[in-house]
Amino acid sequence: MADVSQSASLASIAAYLKLTYQYDQETALVEAKSVMHNLVKMRQKGFITGWYFDENGQLELLPSDYVMQQIAPTK
Repeated sequence: MADVSQSASLASIAAYLKLTYQYDQETALVEAKSVMHNLVKMRQKGFITGWYFDENGQLELLPSDYVMQQIAPTK
């Protein structure tokens, strides 16, 4: 699994929210800060290793090895 810590910036998340939800710039930035805060918390807790926008423009999370083992344990 890729070891990405972050590749979707605060600005790109704000732009995504602005486009997707028709937020004004200020609202998009406030919401993006909340999203970023939650992503960082999930990374700190070991649930994800990072996040990025995929080729379809959707925000994707990279689950940690621990989470992947819980979802599909190896035999």
